[in-house]
Amino acid sequence: MTRTITPILLTLLFTSCHGRTLPSPPVPKESLTFAFYNTENLWDPEDDPASHGDDDFTPEGSMRWTNDRLERKLAGIARAMRGMNDYHGPDLIGMCELENRHVLERLTREFLPPGEYDIAHAESPDERGIDVALLYRPAMATLKRLTMHRVDLGAGERPTRDIMEATFERKGRIFTVLVNHWPSRREGAAESEPKRKLVAATAARIIDSLVALDPAADIVMMGDLNDEPADGSVHDVLDARAYDGERDFSHRMINTAAPVAAMDTIGSYYYHNDWETIDQIILSRGLLNPAGLSLYETTETIYAPEFLRDARSDPVARPPYHTYIKSVKYIGGTSDHFPVFLRVGWGG
Repeated sequence: MTRTITPILLTLLFTSCHGRTLPSPPVPKESLTFAFYNTENLWDPEDDPASHGDDDFTPEGSMRWTNDRLERKLAGIARAMRGMNDYHGPDLIGMCELENRHVLERLTREFLPPGEYDIAHAESPDERGIDVALLYRPAMATLKRLTMHRVDLGAGERPTRDIMEATFERKGRIFTVLVNHWPSRREGAAESEPKRKLVAATAARIIDSLVALDPAADIVMMGDLNDEPADGSVHDVLDARAYDGERDFSHRMINTAAPVAAMDTIGSYYYHNDWETIDQIILSRGLLNPAGLSLYETTETIYAPEFLRDARSDPVARPPYHTYIKSVKYIGGTSDHFPVFLRVGWGG
């Protein structure tokens, strides 16, 4: 879906690391909205004999995961999608922490307008059985190719999620979306950091290969990176930085999550009484070219309406309303992450 943007909507100013107040990029005639959502254990309650990762998420499993609970979760995800972008919804949304294509089919067929979104999905080697995926409006662009990139974490390490590379065509122009879900910090931030740096290096190689073919390549990278914009995997290995207002921006990628993290008033995830901006939308320098996708908003939006927030557990911070707390206690929220979205221009 596209819509005309009037100048009154362009109110965002941003500040560079040098403290300069910089004007926003020019207002495009059209925009597209890209979003990302970690859906926190979006499991199918049916037992998959080929997978041991879903044993807990069945009616008889430790999570007591039922169809009613799944439907409540899908209704919350759909409500969040419809509410984003001034109730126009995203044109494309990357997702992670979901079990299979079936849950996405239920979401798109039963909880969203029929035919509005198509699905891009492939199974990942993650031992828990969780995948990454994309929902996109076929009226927005045509999916031309889907490539899954395996990430090698080294001998003896459990496999992690693939990086999804989705190639789209819109009005004769190509753009690429990369969907990521980097290794968690479960074993400790410092201990697990080398894994995230390995995934970042893989993502950087994918981006560099696309830019080698086309220096003006339009690439939108998104995901739950389990690191913040200032952490080494993102800031140094991926070389993704806040936009500084210059056409000759010298870094590999423009990180639209960096200004959010710098303000530190909210994030996409709340951990140990601290906001973290780990769900990020990152753009290639190709979007500085007005043809095809173009830079419009320089800061992603954390979508945090009251129905996605938990005022009972913390009436001040009102963090994301989890589906489960303490790993096993069901409380019925939608996700432990807030979704994020970003409007990009379309230059035709």
